Amino acid sequence: MKGTKRKHKRLSNETVGYLYVLPAVVFIVAFVVYPIAYNILISMQKYDISTFQNGVREFIGLTNYKAIFSDQLFIKSVSNTFVFTIVCIIFQLGLGFLLALFFHKKFPGANVTSGLTLIAWVMPMLVIGIIWKWLWASDSGAINYFLSALHLIKEPIPWLSDPKYAMIAVTATNIWVGIPFNMLLVITGMTTISDDVYEAATIDGASKFQSLRFITLPLLKPTMVSAVTIGFIYTFKAYDLIVGMTQGGPNHATEMISTLIYQENFTTFDFGKGSAMANIYFLIIFVVAIFYSKLVMKEEA
Repeated sequence: MKGTKRKHKRLSNETVGYLYVLPAVVFIVAFVVYPIAYNILISMQKYDISTFQNGVREFIGLTNYKAIFSDQLFIKSVSNTFVFTIVCIIFQLGLGFLLALFFHKKFPGANVTSGLTLIAWVMPMLVIGIIWKWLWASDSGAINYFLSALHLIKEPIPWLSDPKYAMIAVTATNIWVGIPFNMLLVITGMTTISDDVYEAATIDGASKFQSLRFITLPLLKPTMVSAVTIGFIYTFKAYDLIVGMTQGGPNHATEMISTLIYQENFTTFDFGKGSAMANIYFLIIFVVAIFYSKLVMKEEA
């Protein structure tokens, strides 16, 4: 009799546990699993503006995937996205690390100054894109004005209207946006390093550079891995900033995968091809996320 009561109590506890988990499972299925599965289905169909008229969605298998990999514009957008992401991560993390070293030292106004640097990170990306579009303007932009005042240029540079300069302007703007986030991550990581370690190193005769090289950098490795991975995902999916500044132009010089997906879906209304691009886009980010999870588990082990 007691065994039966224990069994019923255990089953009751399990049922309560499942009921607690059920809302999360329903949410994930409805807003993650279903959209991904439906997007994969659309990517294997001929789904365009004519589909809304005749209601016919012809199954064409991997035709859309073959089409995008033979599309030079898609290849260019992939190349632009990777170059944009890698360059941004290098400078964002490097400059963020240097600022973290600076603000980690206590001095009057350090908290206020470091707080002001976070304004760039908390502002909406579309707003930042529009503001920097004015700053990069050829005729009335502040950047050309200061470059001319410093006698570094003889005539205004068409930053956003010339394919040679547009990617430079967009990348520089995104670097400016991401520096505070990387600085914040690095400062957070530095707070976990005990001052006793540095004091012991100083007693042993270690210089500041040696302490940085052999103590700070090794102990910040998990933080750096997190910063690079999160920065890759965040930068790789950049859309608002590009739309606010160039909309992928001029002549597709700043075309990213994200902007091209939007154009395929909502400009040319080729939903099948756009869905195929979105799936490749998702796959790249998913692989990076898996890689990050493995690194984190390795560090914890």
